Amino acid sequence: MKFLKQLDLSRIKVLSFDLDNTLYDCETVLRKAESWFTQYLCDTYGLGGACLKYDYWSQVKAEVLHDNPALADDVTLLREVSLVEAFKRLKIPLKNGLDEARELVELFVDHRSAGFVHQDIYDMLASLREKYPMIALSNGNLKPEKIGLERYFERDIRPSVGGLRRKPYADMFIECAKYKNVKIDEILHIGDDPFTDVYGAVQSGCKCAWVYKGYTGISPDEKQLKVLPDILLDNVLELKDLL
Repeated sequence: MKFLKQLDLSRIKVLSFDLDNTLYDCETVLRKAESWFTQYLCDTYGLGGACLKYDYWSQVKAEVLHDNPALADDVTLLREVSLVEAFKRLKIPLKNGLDEARELVELFVDHRSAGFVHQDIYDMLASLREKYPMIALSNGNLKPEKIGLERYFERDIRPSVGGLRRKPYADMFIECAKYKNVKIDEILHIGDDPFTDVYGAVQSGCKCAWVYKGYTGISPDEKQLKVLPDILLDNVLELKDLL
C-alpha cells in the first residue's frame, strides 16, 4: 500500500466500489461465458463456419458500437443490438428481433455472473459496511445477487443509454454523492481500472484507492494512468487495514 497524495481518511463518509476485477476475477468467467454463448448460439440456430468462434460475434459487436457509440453506456443493450445485426448478416434474422435477442443475452448475463468471490472479500465488505455506507459503481452487467455481493451495497449504480453515462464520465460519481447527500470529495472510490476508475474518480472530485493490476493481477498497470490515485493498493484486502 502506498499513499500517493495527502489524504485525510477521517473525511471519508462513503465508499464506492467497482465490481468486476476489483472484488472478484471477472475476466476468467467472462471468457468462459463468451465461449459457452458462442456454442449455445451455434447449437440452437444450427450455425457453423466463422460463427463457431467468438471472434465473429465480437467483431459485429465492435462494428455496432462504432456506428452507435451511445451503446457503450449499456453493455447489455449493446450485446442485444449486436445479436440482431449478427443474425441479419447471416441472412437468418431473429424472428422476434430485439425481444428474442434480449432473452438470449439474459442467458449470457447469467453465465457471466457465475463468478467466485473469496470468503476474505465477503468478510472485508461486512466489516467495512459497519463503518461506511457502500455503493456499487459498475459499467458492467454483473448480477451481484448471483455471487452474493448485493447485500453489502445500499445501491448499485449503472449507466444506461439516455441516463447516467459510464465511467470515466462523472455522472455515476455525482449520482453517488447526491444519493448519500455528501460532498463528492467525501467519497473514496475503489477500483482496478486506471481509466474508468482512477481517472473517472479523480476528475469527478472523488478520492480514489486504486487496486493495482486488479484482483488477479491482469488489469492495466501504471502505463495506462492519466492521473494519480490517492492510494495504491497491492491487494484490495488492504482496505481492512486502511479503513
